Parts: sequence; C-alpha cells; structure tokens
Amino acid sequence: MTPALRTSRRPLRTLLAALCAALLVAAVATPAAAQPAAPKPAPAAPHVPGFGAVARPAATRPAPLPRRSGKVAVQTANTLGARAAAVAGNDRVALRALVVATNADDFGVPTWKTTLDRVGAAYDVLYSADTAVTTNTLVRADGTGKYNAILLTNSMLLYASGGAYLNGLDSTEWNLLWAYERNFGVRQAALYTSYGSWPEDYCLRSAGETSVGDTPLNLNLTTAGAGVFDYLRADVTVPITQSYVYRTSIATGCAADAIATSGSDVLGVRTTSADGRERIALTFTSNQYLVQSDLLVYGLFRWTTKGLFLGEQRHHLNVDVDDWFNTADHYYPDGHVEYTPGYQVSGHEAVNLNSQQAALRTTYPLASGFTYNLAFNGADIDPFAGNTCSPDGGIDQLTATTKCLAGNFRWLNHTLNHPELNQTDYATTYAEILDNRNAGAAIGLAAPDDVLKTPEYSGLGVYTVDPNDDTGVPVDHGLAGSNPNLLQAAKDLGVKYLHGNMSFASHQPPHLNAGIVHPLEPSLSVVPDWPTNIAYFVTTPEEETAFYNSFYGPNGRFPYWPTDRTYAQIVDYEAGVGLQHVAAGGINTHTFHIANVHDYGSGQSLVNDWVTTVAAKYSSYYAVPLLNETWSQIGAYTSVRTAHFAQLAAGADAVYDRVAGTVTVSSPLAGTLQAGGVQTTNTTTYGSDRTTEVTLTAGTPVTLPAAPRV
Repeated sequence: MTPALRTSRRPLRTLLAALCAALLVAAVATPAAAQPAAPKPAPAAPHVPGFGAVARPAATRPAPLPRRSGKVAVQTANTLGARAAAVAGNDRVALRALVVATNADDFGVPTWKTTLDRVGAAYDVLYSADTAVTTNTLVRADGTGKYNAILLTNSMLLYASGGAYLNGLDSTEWNLLWAYERNFGVRQAALYTSYGSWPEDYCLRSAGETSVGDTPLNLNLTTAGAGVFDYLRADVTVPITQSYVYRTSIATGCAADAIATSGSDVLGVRTTSADGRERIALTFTSNQYLVQSDLLVYGLFRWTTKGLFLGEQRHHLNVDVDDWFNTADHYYPDGHVEYTPGYQVSGHEAVNLNSQQAALRTTYPLASGFTYNLAFNGADIDPFAGNTCSPDGGIDQLTATTKCLAGNFRWLNHTLNHPELNQTDYATTYAEILDNRNAGAAIGLAAPDDVLKTPEYSGLGVYTVDPNDDTGVPVDHGLAGSNPNLLQAAKDLGVKYLHGNMSFASHQPPHLNAGIVHPLEPSLSVVPDWPTNIAYFVTTPEEETAFYNSFYGPNGRFPYWPTDRTYAQIVDYEAGVGLQHVAAGGINTHTFHIANVHDYGSGQSLVNDWVTTVAAKYSSYYAVPLLNETWSQIGAYTSVRTAHFAQLAAGADAVYDRVAGTVTVSSPLAGTLQAGGVQTTNTTTYGSDRTTEVTLTAGTPVTLPAAPRV
C-alpha cells in the first residue's frame, strides 16, 4: 500500500481523537468503601470498547470502623512461651513489606498495593480472616526477619461476618506481631485508625467524627509531619475528600506526636508504644484513586521502612507536541472541521512557545528544567531558510525561527511525511525515518536516533480491519500485529524506543514506568504516551470547549457531565488528570499537537494553559523537583524499570544488617535492581531519597553500605 502524505488532515485522526478522548473523562476519582463496609458498584462512565481508560476509575463512599472497647494485653517473653524464642530477633531483616489485611474486600489492600507497585517494592499480603500469623510468617529459618515494614490496612483488623465483627488477629497473633516489631526493630503503619484502645492505644481521643464528600477537609502538616513527608511543602494543604474522618486529640502525657492536623483536630499520629515499638497512623480513609493517597501513602511506607526498600518514587512532567512543520485539521466552534488548508504553526507561535516555556521555568522553580519535546515532520522544512527568530513571523518564517530556537527545544523523529506505517514496505518505511532524520539535522535539530514516534502510533498493531478504511474504528490486534517492515527498518537505523499509546491495551506496560520489549523484535521497546483531552485540532478556548461539550456535556456523544463545562473547568479537570499521572511517579509523556500551540491571545495557548496548571497544582503540594527528561533518558529509564521488575519476579532478595550497616542484595537472575537507602558512588538523590541501581550477577551477593533515614 502506498502511504498517503501529510496524513494529519485525514478523518482517521479525528476518529482516534474522539475515541481516545472519550476515555480520558471516563473515570472520576471517587473513593472506595472503607473497611469493613462492602464495596458498592461505581456509577457507570462512558466507555469505548478496545481503548483503555486514562483517568482513574470511580469508587464508593467510605464507612466508619466498628466500635470495640478494651485492649489486647501485651505479653512478655514468659507468657509467649516458645513463640518468644522464634521472634527473639537478630540484626537482619529483609527489605520487604508485609501488608496485613482482613479479607479480599478490605479497602486498604489496593491502596497499599498501588503505592508499593508504583515504587517497585517487594511485599506480601496476609489476609488475617483465613491465614494465621505464626512465627514462620515473620522469621526465616536462619533467624532473619522476613519484613522491615508492617503495614496495616487499619489498626483494628475487624471484619464483618454474619452480622457481627470478628477479629482478624487474635491476642496471640497480635502479640507475635508486636514481639517481632519490638525485637527486630521494625516499624508499623496503619493506613486508617480511630480513637480508643483496641487492640492497642495510639494515644488518640475522640474530638468528633464526620463523613467528607466532594467538599474537602483541609489537612496540614505539623513540624513532625513535615519531617515524615519532607517531599511535600512544609505548608502544604492536602484536600481530604470522599473519606470518613475521625477528629482526634492526643492524650496528655502519651508518647505521641501529631503529624497531621485540621485546625485543632489531629488527623495523623506518630507514636511509641509502652514497650518501645514505633507506629504511625492516619485517622481517615484513603483509597488509591484519591489525591490524598498520592500525597501521603508513600510517606507512610517510606517512614516505616526507614527509607530502605526496593524501587523508587520520583515525579516527572514530560510533554510532546506532534506534527511540527506539518498541517493540522482545524475544528471550529460550530462543529465543522477544515481539512484544507487547515492549521500550521507560524514563526510567531514558535517564539511564543519558547517564551511560555521560559516563563514556566521562572514562575515554578520546581519545573526549572521543563522543556517541550517537538515531534517533527520534515517534508515542509524550507531548506533555503535563514536563521532568524521572527516574533511576528508567519508560516513562511517557521523554518528560520525553528533554526534560531533549535537548541531551546528537544526534537523527535516523527517521519518525513507523516504516513500511516501499518502496511508500508521496508524501503518506504526506512526512507521515512532516515530522510526525516537528515532533514532535521540539516537545520540543526538534534533528534535522538534511538527514538521514533510513528504517525498516529501506526505500525504497532492498532489499525482498522480494512487497511484502506480511514474512517472505521481501529482494532487493537496486539503488538504481534505490528508491521514487520517498520520493526526491521527501525532496528536497522538504530532505533531502540518506539512511542506507544496508553489508550491501546497492548501498549500498556505491566508496571509503572516499564517498557514493553517488542515480541517480534526484542531490540525495540514500546514506551507509551498519555493522550490528553485537549483535542488535537483545536486552537482556542472556544473551540476546545465546543468540542469537549459535544462529547461529554449532557447532550454530547458520551454524556457524562450534568452541565456543559466552561473552559476553566475543562483545563482544571484535565490538568488534574495529568497531576495524578505525575503524582503517581509516571515518566510517560503527555501528547499535544501543533494546533494547541496557537497564540489565541496575549501569548496564551491551550498547551501552555494545561502545562501551567499542572505545574501550579504540583508546586502547591510538593517540595521536590518536577523532573523533565530527554526521550533517550525516558527510554533508558523504562529499560531500568523493566529490568527491576524482572528481578522482583525472579525472587531478588535484599537484607539489611543494622549492626554491620549494610544491605546485601542477591538474585538468581543477572541484571539490575533499584535499591533505596543504600549509598554508593553511583547513588542518585531526589529530595532526601537515595536510589542506587545495583548490578547483579546471578547467584552472587552484592553488599552495599546502608543509609537508613533517621
């Protein structure tokens, strides 16, 4: 099949935008039910078969914990008997967390697991309703502790059964767990607790309780809390929503520090038990879809492990603008689309985008390294253009202005003519990649040879059943349906990383920030982008608002919102979706298009409105930098993460010796593993976190200096 040229004008792009965009709004972050209430079905949201959701799924309102008086008596070594010897403790514990829950309905399990999976931590889940805690649960045969963090879904571990609440752990099991924590020096965190003393006293007393919906209850950190969550601003305001909240105070004379407050009420506590165990807890529900979880759950985990764990969490904002030099379709507020001549970036827009980028760095210092990635199609480059920035220049000045600003942006090979590559032959595909590389290099665009962004993510197994049908619904045939000519040409030209699309199930990696080694060509990895709901063919707020409401307004194609959205509401919501990706630690880029860089007035553009809003939201919460990487760095990082998760699957093990001050890492598989809390010459820092990529030889332990958090 001979490829059509400059296919950004083709109707298929409109259809893809519509289908992908329909899923960006398909889920709003509402909470899961609190233990022990059973989850209720989430409200239906728009869904287009064959495309994955981008925003987070809905969940249901929480419920309070049951009431239980009294406490479990702490047993001594004598009363524990033989069990005490088994948990007597030594100086070695594995870098692994134990999540202690009640049963599969426990709301806290997915909340803890989401954070642990994002980090890439090693952990186990114990369901106490049907699995007993024994000495073998906690201690290896050689006396090494199995876990360096005990993570409770809630402090009571009661579950509903037959109209009554039953104990997840009996008094002996609680005491075994506490003896393990005490003797091995292991901390405990409770994702959710109330006042009272069952099964033990966290020094909290009731100051009331309430259910919080969409109107947030504001949480602030104390000085002690700012130390626990030092990656957040010390003056941060965390919005607690869709939660059941226990307002508490700390009992006089109790060994406890408030870490989080709302006015005079305590919402989080760090406390030491009478027998010396260190504990931390929050007094409100959180589930994996809420901003409060993004902001706080990692801090609980990091505190409990003393910063010693496998994996890492950092925050990234990477943005692509596709089709530079090309022509875009143009959507108008009345709903009609202009395909010819369409929209093209001018010299002025290039200068304006550069100015917006510079202003963002200045206004939000945490984003001081932010740089746009511009994916270009070189067929419309003017080879005879000069090298002059044109603040007021038109389309004819785009090449000269681009040459002038070439070093201010990052550049991506998007093929010369923007053809679909689903059916192209080898020679055509090879030429599209190489000729675009040469066209960019001729005007000073330093695009990496190891990265290729195919037009419309084509050639990677998502296409219409009839390849000549540009208006049909594309089908995800899986990566095995990729164009072999594309794979061979990319390999032969030194490409390592191909952009995928998170809307396609086959392009979604199994782990956060991992890539997908292509099943037909293992030298290539697919690294997906996030699509956004800023439509590819809109240039102004009026156009974006009209398009958005035509899909998601009450009378839209996929009715979701009860009323039409204003532009301000659209940007705030869509930037909130972007913030969730950033807060989760995702390194994947968000994709925009050339129409979105149009100066619609006073130097404003749709892409800048979105990016600025994300940066503003991020800066209101975080104290650590908002990282921005080159695409070669993004690809390489996904390879590191892919290797890391392979090590976890293979059973890699890390053991902390607190007396020797070392961590020993071993694995049956050769490769690399990310380890937090160790210090070597290749350790990288992010805020106060330390991460080291440990190179492993199969079966050969590596011992490294430990640097636990105090």
